[in-house]
Amino acid sequence: VSSFRKTAANFHYEFNIRHMSGIFSGLLSAKPAEFADGEKLVLLWIHESERIYGDRLVSVTDLKKYRGLCAELSKKMFGKYNFAKFFQEKNPEPLVFAPFSKGISEMDGGGFYDRIPGYDRLSELLGFALNEYNENNAAMDLVLFGDAMCHVGKVCRIITSNPGHPLMVGVGGSGRQ
Repeated sequence: VSSFRKTAANFHYEFNIRHMSGIFSGLLSAKPAEFADGEKLVLLWIHESERIYGDRLVSVTDLKKYRGLCAELSKKMFGKYNFAKFFQEKNPEPLVFAPFSKGISEMDGGGFYDRIPGYDRLSELLGFALNEYNENNAAMDLVLFGDAMCHVGKVCRIITSNPGHPLMVGVGGSGRQ
């Protein structure tokens, strides 16, 4: 917390116990039967921490600093697991947990909040959901690239939580209408 002080430019850098409860809320949204492996539970903790703290950071420098601290802490506390592939500078492996991990058809009742193993599986799940949407509504011809797919997972995580209300901000020319 001392690395990310509240300033005039970063007035929203205020972290308190409420944010920590958000991490536990995310951990508790997962079904225990899906997390028998300790490594998977630690990955969920890393993911939830990044969603709560990392997503609030506004600069690439601050996010790199946060990810470095998280990598150092996870290595120190959970040294028997190798998480380097999630924190490497170039082409880190995506760490995405989402309620649609078993497919969009399983979303009734809140879905299964579980890890999606990579961009290929994430693309497959979202492509299927987009095709299903296009069959029933006016067609949306979307390009699902890595960052966009990860953001869909983030937004889905937020709106399926209670109370879920993301603030989404886009810049001119980014495709928002």
